[in-house]
Amino acid sequence: MFLIVSGGQSPGSAFIRERAAAARMVIAADSGARYCLEAGVTPDLVVGDMDSLAPGELEKIRAAGVGVRVHPPLKDDTDTRLALEEAIALGAGSVELLAAIGDRFDHSLANVHLLYCAHLRRVNACILSPDTRIFLVEGRGALRGARGATVSLLPLGMEASGITLEGFQWPLEEAAMKLGDPYGISNVVLSDEALITVRRGVLIVTVVKDAP
Repeated sequence: MFLIVSGGQSPGSAFIRERAAAARMVIAADSGARYCLEAGVTPDLVVGDMDSLAPGELEKIRAAGVGVRVHPPLKDDTDTRLALEEAIALGAGSVELLAAIGDRFDHSLANVHLLYCAHLRRVNACILSPDTRIFLVEGRGALRGARGATVSLLPLGMEASGITLEGFQWPLEEAAMKLGDPYGISNVVLSDEALITVRRGVLIVTVVKDAP
């Protein structure tokens, strides 16, 4: 697993350390490097335009022997996209994105789209925080050990169809979810293994532990 630490809301130092310990490589996107340093984690690589890091922070990163790839501020790609491309180029088979959601809704939504970018490259990717996991399902997916969690399902695109849910409070069979009709919000997992099947299209799956 490759870990990408972005610049959204920090998931907390303890969580960053936990996920970094399980990662083959840690890549920080711009100010994600600050979150890493605050957690006592030295990233393997820092990428971005570095507009969110103070010069002293960048010097500290370089002094630690960390690779830094600086991109011009006037660019088409977000810093998180650049980090994802680096991870894929380095052979990532799975990627976890931390600090990928927050107050900037546009960046949060863009990072959900990056999950599809990874999916097209056959890389399993998810956005992760201590209480939330966001990932995509095309074909078939399973939730294990999530009994009691709140799960929301939305189509990525105009429509996803042939949707069957097993092990949920509100099961479905060969249903469709369309843009503009978000009825898939706040389902609940009732079993130790819940199954999601999508015959056409892609679903965004958000799993929240201890949701109100």
